[in-house]
Amino acid sequence: MYNDKNLEGPCKDPVKMKLLKPQFVAAVGARAISAGVVAAGLILGLGSKRKIELYSCSSDQDIEYILKSGPEYLIVNPSRKWGRNSYLVSKETNSIPKNWLLLGMSIEKADNKEFELNASNPNAYIGNIIFKHESLGLEVKYGAKGVKPWKAICKPSAQIAKVQTAANNIPVEYLMERRNNLSFLNPSLGQKNFNLFLYNAIKTKEHSTYGIYQLLSGLTTSTLTGNENLIMQAAREDLIKANSSEFQIWEFAGTYRYNWQISSESNEANMNAGTWCREQQYSNVAAYTAEGFKVVSSSPEVRSTVGWIRRDYPDGRFSGFVNYRAECDGVTYTLKKEGSVDNENENDLRQYN
Repeated sequence: MYNDKNLEGPCKDPVKMKLLKPQFVAAVGARAISAGVVAAGLILGLGSKRKIELYSCSSDQDIEYILKSGPEYLIVNPSRKWGRNSYLVSKETNSIPKNWLLLGMSIEKADNKEFELNASNPNAYIGNIIFKHESLGLEVKYGAKGVKPWKAICKPSAQIAKVQTAANNIPVEYLMERRNNLSFLNPSLGQKNFNLFLYNAIKTKEHSTYGIYQLLSGLTTSTLTGNENLIMQAAREDLIKANSSEFQIWEFAGTYRYNWQISSESNEANMNAGTWCREQQYSNVAAYTAEGFKVVSSSPEVRSTVGWIRRDYPDGRFSGFVNYRAECDGVTYTLKKEGSVDNENENDLRQYN
């Protein structure tokens, strides 16, 4: 016979034990099911790969090929042999360098179904791009007034080798190495082995300076060899030089001298000479300094007609014409704006006029 007083802990009379609440049982079961789903998802993710899909959209427009791998895309323009020709569209990579983006456009959306790019510049050459994977429809909206959007239906292509060989900015190997459906299992920019792998894929290609710089500068200098550090520094200097601007402008000082052939034409020659002098100034220093340019040198310069200039008068005045000479006082300024590794004005409509 059991003595109730001697029963302790969990071995007490089951009749007197509290029943487990149904909610607790349900919660434990749900957690077990959830854990199973997560585990199953991991197993499936580890065993499946993203497909590499290539689409041909045009041969002479701003987007020639689109390469897709899951929610990530590359735009590659093999015919652009005079500069950078491959660009990344991805929401899985943080802080994409500006010139790895097509015309520096921001990525509004990028997933398995579509991507959308938008320009923040009100004077943009291209304002918006949308690609839909299901229909393979591509639409490019331009910034210039009156220019109709360009639309195309892209077609599946087998020219991956051609595109891979051509890409000289962000390499196609970026997508090829990031094919796991679980994005956190894919290599990322900033990881030494991945950056160096991509660097080796483009280092011998023409116009790959930007990609080389970004891939090497994305690593700490202590992880690079001495030669890689030198290559990175040289690439940086080349980019800054290419993106810097230096030019000269002449400003009219307001004073001038003139000559005439007939005394009765003196006043008319004076007016014509003044007009000619003012027309020699095409801009002013203030407009450029407001945009960040700096004056690096200045020197007086007299601009002259050299010989006689003839001004015709169709109404018959002055026997139909007046000859005059002009010497204009002014200053020539050398202006310079130091660039950065990024080309900041690629999507400016004024660059295409």
